[in-house]
Amino acid sequence: MKQTVTLPTRFRSLDAWRGICAALVVLFHVPILHMAKDAPAFANLQLGVDFFFVLSGFVISHAYGDRLQATRDSRGFMEARFRRLWPLHVVVLAAFVLLELAKLAYGYVKPGFVVDAAPFPPGRSPIEIVTNLLFLQSFGLHPGLSWNSPAWSIAVEFWTSAVFLGILLWAPKARNGIFIALAVASAAILALVSPSSLFVSSDWGFVRCLLGFSVGCLVYDLRLRLPAPTLPLGLLEILTAMLAAAFVLLTPQGPAHLAAPLVFGVLIYVYSFEGGAASALLMTRVPQALGRWSFAIYMTHAFLFQLMRTAGSFADQKLGLHNVVMHNGDKLITIGSPTQAIVALVAVPAVVIAVGAFFHRFVEVPFSRKPAPSAAATPTPRLVPREGGVGGVTVRRA
Repeated sequence: MKQTVTLPTRFRSLDAWRGICAALVVLFHVPILHMAKDAPAFANLQLGVDFFFVLSGFVISHAYGDRLQATRDSRGFMEARFRRLWPLHVVVLAAFVLLELAKLAYGYVKPGFVVDAAPFPPGRSPIEIVTNLLFLQSFGLHPGLSWNSPAWSIAVEFWTSAVFLGILLWAPKARNGIFIALAVASAAILALVSPSSLFVSSDWGFVRCLLGFSVGCLVYDLRLRLPAPTLPLGLLEILTAMLAAAFVLLTPQGPAHLAAPLVFGVLIYVYSFEGGAASALLMTRVPQALGRWSFAIYMTHAFLFQLMRTAGSFADQKLGLHNVVMHNGDKLITIGSPTQAIVALVAVPAVVIAVGAFFHRFVEVPFSRKPAPSAAATPTPRLVPREGGVGGVTVRRA
């Protein structure tokens, strides 16, 4: 039986964790060749996406778990998720298309001069614009990632939200059993189809999202049912942060990665109490800003890095610099000494964060807001989504 639990309307410390994970994903994708590029621990920064999935299950359960009770509630829920994810996705997709058109136009002016790859190559073909607009690019329709590559995760998250909606409408009493079954089945499928790595995206990314999201929903239910831990929350926050860091730094790719949602679920559970010094630090100005901007940071960084690659290729051909190399199938830029490369590796995300802040302010916020009700409408108190990050929402009382 559930006991009465007082929850914050907004999990501010989890907002900050979302921002930290977005920054780590950006760090992994920086197109600079550096000494840590091939280190297994560096590749594990991609697990930040799995943190987003778990956090989404947690906060969407918090925002909507007691609100989706009838079919009439479904439209508002899916519209809210669409407004949250689609507008910024389309703006960045349009920027990618414009870049390809610019390359095409330059090819007509300078037919013997190739800028980066040929315009509209596989992965950025016209037909893939359609699947991206429909959030269908991550269901095995293309051989790899498409256009704005990080958008694969918001595509599968949108459709996972639809699964969540169906469960709450049609089997609300069995929801926890279904979430357990989804998590177990998803882990089994991933272990079967991708035993060497959890980092699936355009093929089995939907299953990867179902795993993390289901765990997040179950963690939220535990948060409602269980009392606060008896150990000091300050100590628990430090221990769980160390556990998550050790998992990311030390776990080799393979079946062990399937435990990532559980590890992140423990961290989310502990930090949701916001009772320790670490939470207090995360609720200060800078971490909170990073959390607010996290979705825009995540969605825009691949375009900025594509600009870097294109500019690097252009400079190579114009000036004969030979600073752009292919490394494990990825086009990377070489910068001076190893020390200089590490400095650039840290500096580039700072630029990405600044750009993300701009797009958050002028694209994400205006389009994700719900239109104001008419004068005849009578507002009712309810939980509404507000300023979520990658894969999630935070909430406030309206």
